[in-house]
Amino acid sequence: ILVFNATAQDFEVAPVKLNFECEPGQIQTKTLTIRNHSNTKQQFALIISDLKLDTNIKSTIQRSCKDWITLSPSFFEINPNEKTEVKVVMQVPPGESSTRGAMIYVSSTEEQTALGADKQMNSALKVRPRIGVKVVQSPTSNKNYRGSVSNLKESTKANDTLRTFEVTVSNIGDKMLEGKVYLVLSNLETAKEIKELPKKVSLFPGISKSMKLIMPKNCPPGKYSVAAILDYGYNSSLEAVQMNIEVK
Repeated sequence: ILVFNATAQDFEVAPVKLNFECEPGQIQTKTLTIRNHSNTKQQFALIISDLKLDTNIKSTIQRSCKDWITLSPSFFEINPNEKTEVKVVMQVPPGESSTRGAMIYVSSTEEQTALGADKQMNSALKVRPRIGVKVVQSPTSNKNYRGSVSNLKESTKANDTLRTFEVTVSNIGDKMLEGKVYLVLSNLETAKEIKELPKKVSLFPGISKSMKLIMPKNCPPGKYSVAAILDYGYNSSLEAVQMNIEVK
């Protein structure tokens, strides 16, 4: 089991991604651990927000599970070098089977004695950095995995030492798309193939991303078919888009 964490100066949050698999009408609970690495007591506040997917506000709200999440506790203090566990409860309404997302932001505030500037203030709250925890809710029964690649074009610039290409990768299904994208060059005369190392891609449903791919080094002169391949598993066939080039 992989556990990802993040540290902002003197506190740590783990994990920084929570994957829920609630079926419609179900409840699941997961745990966030916040550690105070400083030598002073710190106060922490947790806020739930929509997952910012793109500039389309309507799309973001439709894909949000913010209102399905409850945190316990959402505000607390942690002594130096100690930790607190927060229960994250996901309650999915009946009939809701689509993939949804949200963010939980963990912020610390440090209580400090105000000296000099304002004698009448006994203390002040200093805003500290925050760490974002990504939340994804998607029922196991939802099997709508589907991705596509399109718009393959060369993007090599005058000063580039290697030829580069751009391709658009899209998640057109209703599950998180976790896959890899890579180039395959096929010599049109010899049929010999050259495969470049893959790049990982992770896309939320409804999101597209432009990716830069680099042609393998020392490619022999000739005419080639260049294909950008998307492999995202789940018993799905490979998706591809191609174009022809000449290497001189």
